[in-house]
Amino acid sequence: VVTFAGNHCFDKKETGVTDTLRYFHETYPDITTLGIHDSEADAAVIPIVEKNGIRIAMLNFTYGLNNSMPEKRWMVDMLSSTDTVCGRIAQAKQEADFVIVFPHWGTEDELSPDESQLRWAQEMADAGADLIIGGHPHVVQPARVLMAEDGREVPVFYSLGNFLSHQTSPENMLGGMASVTICMDETGAYVEDYELLPTINLITKNPDTGWYNYSPMLLSDYTPELAATHHIPGCSLDAMQTLFDQIISGTAG
Repeated sequence: VVTFAGNHCFDKKETGVTDTLRYFHETYPDITTLGIHDSEADAAVIPIVEKNGIRIAMLNFTYGLNNSMPEKRWMVDMLSSTDTVCGRIAQAKQEADFVIVFPHWGTEDELSPDESQLRWAQEMADAGADLIIGGHPHVVQPARVLMAEDGREVPVFYSLGNFLSHQTSPENMLGGMASVTICMDETGAYVEDYELLPTINLITKNPDTGWYNYSPMLLSDYTPELAATHHIPGCSLDAMQTLFDQIISGTAG
């Protein structure tokens, strides 16, 4: 599954959307694409992937776009009105066993969710989302569990941060991977356990060529020896682990 609805997804207008989808549909037909559409009919369909007998619906929305909005509004799934977004989630809940929402939201470089993220997360959970995995701020934000109106516990990963980038702050080198186990029994599908695993984007520079090498990895695989080679200052193992712990605990400033 690949999510495409983000603030950059309409930078090359309609051609960017249609060319992207054509490439994926022709080259990787087994990959489910989310968030952008090349037809109004496709936009009306709830994407569902069945895995181990569990029908999982997935939706991807973006808070906005960098340039103009598409005239064909159905081309990009937007975090527009509560009625529209929550209506899609409710529809997905009717058609599948489990609903994952991938929102592109939040304030860049903020280490905790903003008011809009908190509001949308609760509304999504109340509408039927079973799991929410967010991105956009370029830094990790904490994972929390919300209580939906119907009593379901809904894990929310507010931001996974960067996986690979060439930004220049230690905070931007730290990322996260969402590890989630989805189960189903006679009561329905639910999250049995979840974890936010820290990652680090190791950037090294070849002194002979001037080229950069990028090596995203789990923070558990990062060593002081590797940290000593990082092109960005301030990315020691201790510094990255401390920052991640502060983010998770909500004490990062």
